[in-house]
Amino acid sequence: MSAFLTVAALMAAIAAAVVALPLMRDRASRLVGAVVALLVAGAAAGLYPLWSNWDWHAPAQAQAIAAPEVAAMMAKLEQHLRDDPNDLAGWLLLGRSYTALQRLDDAVTAYDRAHRLAGNSFEAALGLGEALSLRAGGEVTPPAAQLFEDAIALEPNNPKALLYGGFAAATRGDRALARSRWQALKDLHPPAQIEQMLDARIAELGAPSSGAAPGPTPENVASSGTNASSAGTNTSAQGSAAAQVTVNIRIAPALKSRLKPEAPLFVFARDPGSRGPPLAAKRLTSAAIGTQVQLSAADSMMPGRVLVSGRRVSITARVSFSGQPTPAAGDLYGELGYDVGHDGALDLVIDRVAD
Repeated sequence: MSAFLTVAALMAAIAAAVVALPLMRDRASRLVGAVVALLVAGAAAGLYPLWSNWDWHAPAQAQAIAAPEVAAMMAKLEQHLRDDPNDLAGWLLLGRSYTALQRLDDAVTAYDRAHRLAGNSFEAALGLGEALSLRAGGEVTPPAAQLFEDAIALEPNNPKALLYGGFAAATRGDRALARSRWQALKDLHPPAQIEQMLDARIAELGAPSSGAAPGPTPENVASSGTNASSAGTNTSAQGSAAAQVTVNIRIAPALKSRLKPEAPLFVFARDPGSRGPPLAAKRLTSAAIGTQVQLSAADSMMPGRVLVSGRRVSITARVSFSGQPTPAAGDLYGELGYDVGHDGALDLVIDRVAD
């Protein structure tokens, strides 16, 4: 683990230096450059424990950076961009920072500005597509899919481009292309948890020559007959199939009158008490109420964050009248605890109204 932390810290430092150096060339912006470097390194150290499955405490470096200090750093970067609105590197950094802080509307705005400044920027295209998808609750929208295609055209062997390019292809039903991109990513030998997620995704695409159902999209409701032991599934994918959550979505009779046709319904699993991204999530509609929904590694929103057997998670079903995955007053929701790999199908009742 110490070797891993050393490498992670080194990569964060290099990334911070690469971003900060262009800002520090100008004497007037050296302070901003130093602040930016600290923000990147601090965010990398502080957010990784929230997004990973490692059982470890946040490094002292992250604990030393209090929320007011981060806010002050962000304010200086924002002021720098008001003074120099054509700074591509600055807008990219701002987009990354907003995404890490889950300020997704702001992240979309920052990445969109960067994309307009440099339409051939790989990072701007990929970052904007990612921010749009996260803001949509994990749905790969048509604009996001096009941005992922643009990114993979610029860097066809980039691991992140292969991952998101696979999502884009699967969403539009191009199973062969999705499979080839995810297989290319597997050939790069990613960490075991990422490979497990890819195995589950590839398994759901069906065998290359079969007439299997179209590949997974964030809006698919998993049927009770779907499993990861179809033709072409390897041992890793079969193992991930056991790490799944099955819930019967219900709504309390007193709340039925509040439902609206085709209102977005988000079903997600996360670590109890966690504020990080969900371990798995699906974006459905209110029409899914009364049906059975499954979450598995194939529904992971982030590489390395997947459901694991033997782990207790919190499952939430939320009817979002705003259309956003973030809670809003008036939303209808229900929650329950679930032991992955142990519990069978449980009833998840939507019985509360958000304040």
